[in-house]
Amino acid sequence: MILLVTGGIGYYQEEGKPAQILRKGDVVNIKPGVCHWHGAAPDSWFSQIVIFDSNYTPDADAPEETPVTDEEYENLETEEYTGRTITPDNEFMFERAPEAMTADTFSGPAYVSSLIGADNAAGAPDLHYVVFDPGVINNWHIHEGGQILIATDGIGYYQIEGEPVQIMYPGDVAFCPPGVKHWHGGSKDTKFAHIAVNTNPELKGLEWYDRISDEEYAALTTEKPAEAETETSGK
Repeated sequence: MILLVTGGIGYYQEEGKPAQILRKGDVVNIKPGVCHWHGAAPDSWFSQIVIFDSNYTPDADAPEETPVTDEEYENLETEEYTGRTITPDNEFMFERAPEAMTADTFSGPAYVSSLIGADNAAGAPDLHYVVFDPGVINNWHIHEGGQILIATDGIGYYQIEGEPVQIMYPGDVAFCPPGVKHWHGGSKDTKFAHIAVNTNPELKGLEWYDRISDEEYAALTTEKPAEAETETSGK
């Protein structure tokens, strides 16, 4: 299992070890077979994305789950998460790559880092964290295996060819079907960050095309239509 901590303060504890204090931006790889628990600290809310092998079924002789008692919770030995990689000056949900990437397929600098690699405890596809500077977008492109975008910071855009531009706020999720042309990127006045997931790791083909015009980009708004305020982007 993998935990991506998105907000608040929580605990993660492996059997026989001190409880680790989790904060926004922490990524926890939990190896197969490790007995553990996780949840909120007593004085804070806590939110996380949980990634696990959906095909896993426990063995018939697997031990039963046992709850953490109130006494155990109240008397935890705690320490800050030893696997933390996020730095104090980071302004995004997850750690931004230290160096910007420049390419002809982007209108300006973007920062691409890896949240989890291909070899991870959950057997999940690579997860990349992409941060766009204000006004930076990418070209129209196609992912052979499709892609999911999870917005975490700022305001950005996502568009499938032939469909209206979707305005993405933190928490919005967009699905780019395999073989469908689309683009995404930041708004003019804010940095924009999202998690990017390749939905089929065995299909890694990527094809680039032209970018929308400056006039088309300048006409975009950052206000969602009233009827779309309660909908998830990309639907």
